Amino acid sequence: PLMTLAASVEVMNSRRDELSDRSKAALDLLAADVARFSGLVEDLLEISRYDAGAVRLNHDTLRLVELVEQSVRASSLPRSAIHVDPRCATTTISGDRRRLARVIANLIDTARLHGGGSASVQVAPTDDSSGYVVIRVEDRGEGVPSADRERIFERFSRGSAASKRGTSEGAGLGLALVREHVRLHGGRVWVESRGPDQPGACFVVELPCDVPN
Repeated sequence: PLMTLAASVEVMNSRRDELSDRSKAALDLLAADVARFSGLVEDLLEISRYDAGAVRLNHDTLRLVELVEQSVRASSLPRSAIHVDPRCATTTISGDRRRLARVIANLIDTARLHGGGSASVQVAPTDDSSGYVVIRVEDRGEGVPSADRERIFERFSRGSAASKRGTSEGAGLGLALVREHVRLHGGRVWVESRGPDQPGACFVVELPCDVPN
């Protein structure tokens, strides 16, 4: 049914010039709802694969900076600022390109919807240089209270900040998928405050990287 809906919308879009202004507005609403529905179904299928143990990662050697830049350009905030620590200029990681790009896209979507409508991305090695790299996605919203910082990564999360951060236009699966994708890559993700007297939240993704000999 979803494929039929999407195909029907495409057919109507191809004849858009024949529609009245009112019909064009209705078509735009329909197209947006079909896109959201498609995203929800995709998220539910992905979660089901995790539950069934049927997830298989396509491991490739990825240039970290290139991955981040491409993921940001394809996100809902393609002009987000990217700051790269020079030590990460040639860093590579082993991972599934699609799922890691989805991690960055979901965090930027969260910033767009609930974090003031803007985001910035930072790439840097961990402080102890222990073979891990961190990707930080910062926003300038209301931040996430300490009591909700674990809850927002739960499926269908609800609560004070959880209801704002976890749901977006879907069903509260965006951040849950972020955690699952990162976990499968041997990493972890958490959220913290940006810093003293700085509004907003900072989502931190820590991933293992290849350390040059």
